[in-house]
This record gives sequence, structure tokens and C-alpha cells, in this order.
Amino acid sequence: MARKPAPSAAVGGTLEKVAEAGVSPNPSPFGSPNPSGYGSPDPSPHGSPNLSPYGSPNPSAPGDVGDVGDVAGPAIGRDDDFVWNRYRRRGRTSGENPAKRPMGMLIGGFAGGLAAALLAVFVGWNWWTDRGAAGTPNPTPARPQSGNPQAPPPLHWSPRQPIVAKTLVQAKEGVVKIEVPVDGGTVIQSGTGFVVDGRGWIATNYHLIDQINDRAQVRFADGRTYRLKGIVAENPRYDLAILQLAELPVRLTVLDIGYDRTPELGTEIYSLGHPYNVDFSLSRGIVSRILTTGELLQNFPQHIVARIQAPQNMIWIQHDAKISPGNSGGPLLDGAGRVLGVNTFVHRLAEYGFASHVRYLRQAVQAAGEEVRPLPPAPSIRPRDLPPEQVVDTRLLRPLWEKAAAMSWAPQNAQEYDILAEWARLANIVKYLQIRGEIPPGVPPQVIDQAATEADHLFTGLNPQEIDDDLVRRFNAFAEERLAAPEQGIVLVGTVAALPPGAAVVSWGEKQRFLLLRTRPDFTADVQTRLLVAGLTTSQAAEVRFGEQGEVTIMPVIMAMFTMEIPASSP
Repeated sequence: MARKPAPSAAVGGTLEKVAEAGVSPNPSPFGSPNPSGYGSPDPSPHGSPNLSPYGSPNPSAPGDVGDVGDVAGPAIGRDDDFVWNRYRRRGRTSGENPAKRPMGMLIGGFAGGLAAALLAVFVGWNWWTDRGAAGTPNPTPARPQSGNPQAPPPLHWSPRQPIVAKTLVQAKEGVVKIEVPVDGGTVIQSGTGFVVDGRGWIATNYHLIDQINDRAQVRFADGRTYRLKGIVAENPRYDLAILQLAELPVRLTVLDIGYDRTPELGTEIYSLGHPYNVDFSLSRGIVSRILTTGELLQNFPQHIVARIQAPQNMIWIQHDAKISPGNSGGPLLDGAGRVLGVNTFVHRLAEYGFASHVRYLRQAVQAAGEEVRPLPPAPSIRPRDLPPEQVVDTRLLRPLWEKAAAMSWAPQNAQEYDILAEWARLANIVKYLQIRGEIPPGVPPQVIDQAATEADHLFTGLNPQEIDDDLVRRFNAFAEERLAAPEQGIVLVGTVAALPPGAAVVSWGEKQRFLLLRTRPDFTADVQTRLLVAGLTTSQAAEVRFGEQGEVTIMPVIMAMFTMEIPASSP
């Protein structure tokens, strides 16, 4: 069949996947935490902003009910020198309390009448002129020259001096969208991050950067885009990573990550991110539960936290603020713009989001050094990281096919469907490797070629006339359960809705949702063609613009090396 011209399609996407890593009993995600931590509160919440985003939370803030306890790992202590060091850099001495400075004389004197005001101006003048360049009092007070009065010198303020968000509106200015081109730029994986340090450090989930490359960029809410210099820190077990901007913006808003309490049940919270590429969106909800990894696994032994091997005592904040693919790595905030946690995953059926407590991110920032690991170059296209054992044992292709043929490719239950799905998984891996010519080390190329050729021969032997509407419904019902997990075999039936370059958009299932099929070079089809797909799920989601109005639709991505046209559904 001749392939019709592809409609205009811009493919982008979001990534919703958590990588696996080893187990370490160390409760700090990036080594032993500094017991001093970041603890000083902002001495002037209504004056000059505290340049440290790590100040201790207000102990009287609503929703704070005390420390987490033993299950939360070591508590973060106080380190007043951290904040005073910031003041020293601005020309103040380390022992000087800014709340006791003579400026109070200027404010108080002004209210006492004209004479007092004149006195206050004189005192204020001396306050400015009595201080040397290093910020220490001059033993010989300077006096204005006769006949040539001078104004007090201005405060020195750097145009790159960051501010700490104190409201949700300001917090939005510190949130970014992380965009990573993959597959030669035909797919854009995206997620959320936020600024946590004035050095241009961006916090996000680890699973968002597993395919990051030197073409990645971040975009702020005002449209500014910046390249990334590299990775400052990463830890798969806590699903955390810190990136650094290649260039600092002139204006930089840092989010406050000093919170170290346990949010109370019912506390109002907010989520900022890019759900399904609805960029910089704020959603509101409440804290519905505080629990540990161990408690999660009691009810759901196969939970995603088991795959990343998260520490058993790691604290998770369960909430009902609306989050979706694209929110991963974004902040969970209180009404004052403070970060309470990092959104990591969502229970789609229950519609609850889960955020790791911000204390783990704070420990990561504290432990990170100045070394930045450069981003790898962007490949034109590469396969997912497949363990060698998934590709070398091609001997299973024939036995699995024979079991599938024995049931006439008509599974009656999930166990029988699993046989078809496992064949689809292995067949897609070997075919993809054959097409790309990327043979794993130690595997003779002819083994992959033979296995891929045999898979082609077996699949083309299917009789499409035997796939009726009842079987289509069974395929799609079983596929529904597998679609959420990456790198799983899947068999389903859909109808071609659009043909972007190197891909096909299909609608499938009773709800007529969309999938993007990553097809092989010799794939041909027409719009409205009905396809049987034996594919492999991925962790990618794509943004595709198609249709008469050019609507943007977000959809999962399936590697589809094996497709077959089947008859249209019965009227």
C-alpha cells in the first residue's frame, strides 16, 4: 500500500518513568548529610529577601505538627553562619545583627516632628558615611564638604542577585520546563524542574534525565530558554537529580526548600508543572496521607517505589492536587510558595499524587559539590537501554510462537495474552537491533539477523481474516493493563488516524485514545487502515499536532516493529 503524505506533525513529549538503582542503607540520598544543615530563618521577611532558600520554617505555620521522627532520617539542624555569610558578602560583619542597625534611628526620628526629622537625616547621613568599604565603622566620621553636599551612596545590588519566592506567583517564576530531544529530535521528552540555588541549580526527578543530552534545555514561564551545563548530583533511589544552567539569567527566582516538618492531614497544597504539556499550570489539593516506602509496599508489593528500591523509611506525601505526566520533578508547595516535596509519581486510578519530602532534596543540595558532569552528546537515535539477557536468548522466539499458534492467537485470559506479549517484546528487540545495526557486545551479528528474520516470517504467516471484533476487544482489554509499564510486550488493534514522519498515530480501545507507533522503515499504511500491532511499550509520551484544527494531543509511544492490516470492524 502506498503511504499517503503525512499531515503536519510536531512531535514532542513527556517522560513518566522511574529508573532502577541499587540499595543503600544510607538515609541521605547523596552521602552522609551535614548535621548542621541549613536552618536560619529570614531575619526580615518584609524587607530585603533572604538570599538563602534553606531557612528554617516558621514553627507556627499552619499545618506543621512537629518533626517527622525516626522514619524520616536525620533531622536538618541549624547553621546560622550560612545566613551570616550571605550578609558578609553584602558588606556586613559576621557579628552584626541587621535588626539592630542605626537605620532604626532614621525611621523613628522622622515621626517626632521637623526638628527630630532633621536630626534623623543627620544621623542617617553619618550611618552611611561612617562605614568603610568592608562594612566596618570608620573611627573618623566623614563629614559633607562645605557647599558641596553629597547624597548617601546607594546600596550595591547585583543584577544577577537571586530572590527567594515568597508567594505562589513568585514560585512560578522559579519553575522550569525541561525539554530533552530524543530519537533524532522527533520526540521531545519533557518534565518539570525548579531553581533551588543561586548558582543556577535546577532540581528534578532522576527518571527525567535518564536520556538527557547536550541538546537539552530549560524554559522559564516568561519564555526564556537556557542550555544546561551538566549534572551536579543524581540519585536513582530517591529519584532526584540536580542540573546546572550553562548561563545564569539576569533575574533568578529561587524556591525555598527549608521546610522540615510533617504537613498535617488536610493541609492545602499546590502543584506547579506541565501536565500533558499544559505548561506552567497550578493545581490545588490537600494532603491526604503521610506514609513511608514500607507502608506503600504493604498494600502494593509491585509498587513503582519497589522498582527504584527507595529506602524503606523514605517519607512520601500523598495528595489530591491534579498531576499528570509532565508534572514529574515539579514542586509541591504551600500557600507561601515553600516547597514541601517533589512530585514523583501518580496513582492514575485513585488520582492521587505522591511527592518525596523536600528534606531529601535539601540534603542533596547540601552534599553536592562544585563539580559538574557534562551532558553526553545527543545521538541521532538509540535503543532503550536493554539488558543483554533480553536480546541474546533468541531461542524463546520459536517456542513462544508455537504456544501462541496453539491457541490460534486468541487468548482467553491474561496468562495466555502474556505469551503473545512476551513474543512481541523479544521480536521487537531483535528487529530493532537488526535495523539499527547495534549488536550487543559478545553477540554474533548473525544471531540477531537470524532471529529477526524468523520473527518476520512467523508474523507474516498470521491470517488477518481470523481476527474478529470479539478478539480485538480482548486484545485491547489486556493491553490496557500493560500500557502503563515500560519495556513490556503488547498486542492491540487500532485505526490509523495520522502519519507523521517515521511513525503512525492510531486510535484504539473503546475510549478511542491515541498511541504513537514508532514504525520500521518499510512501514506503509493509509489513514483509516485498521492495524494489528505487536509492539513494545516505552517510557515516552509524545505531543502530536494533527487534525483539521491542528490540535495538540499527548499520547504514549509504542515501538511497533510488527504491524499487519486487518479487515475493518463489522457494521
